[in-house]
Amino acid sequence: MPAVHMPQYGLDLALFNFVPVLLTALALGCIARLVRGLAPASAPMALAGAMLVVLAGLCKATWKLILALGGPELPWLANALFPLMAPGFTLLALALWQAQRRTVAPRRPWLVPLVLMLIALAYGVAALRNWGLAVERGWFLPLLALASLANLTLTVLLLRETWRRRAVWLAPLFLVNLAMVFALQRIARIEPMTLSLHWLEQSLTALGAGAFALGACLLDRRVRRGPARATGA
Repeated sequence: MPAVHMPQYGLDLALFNFVPVLLTALALGCIARLVRGLAPASAPMALAGAMLVVLAGLCKATWKLILALGGPELPWLANALFPLMAPGFTLLALALWQAQRRTVAPRRPWLVPLVLMLIALAYGVAALRNWGLAVERGWFLPLLALASLANLTLTVLLLRETWRRRAVWLAPLFLVNLAMVFALQRIARIEPMTLSLHWLEQSLTALGAGAFALGACLLDRRVRRGPARATGA
């Protein structure tokens, strides 16, 4: 994989990069606990997905911290973001979907293999583009697409849960996070990436992660407090 280049910047910004990672870890921990409350059999999948997403964020933040401290550029740390995030969000979305429908393996035994095939397909297309067709950073778009689709699916499922729990007032918190995700994708295409843009990028990331964490924690509390509205799920 080619190196990912970025301008040198201060230690303050490098450390600030860990804030959204910690907030995301809090949010995904609450979602994993929510899944366990709905269907304990789906909890291991949710926890695995959460760990992959958090590890992805830690890799990227650690890469930036090493650069800020004057250390070597380690592109594999930066490039690990979407290869870890894509399957992570996919597993989380699948776990929540199963938990909401109370359908672990017996009723839909084909579902987990199908999702695993989707993940494998994304990696196959990424490998083909990157090494077979020699497209520069050819792995990026397929994995970005999978991560975005899985994140969108997870958000829709969380919104559905707010409706089932009569907590629609939590919906804007999840929508803010989703809006930040798409805004950051546009910012990432801007060249050159100045220091001020890096601050804007990380501030929006922290805002989205904070809203996501607050929404997930409050929804988890709501799930543990009372029964859901009947939706035919």
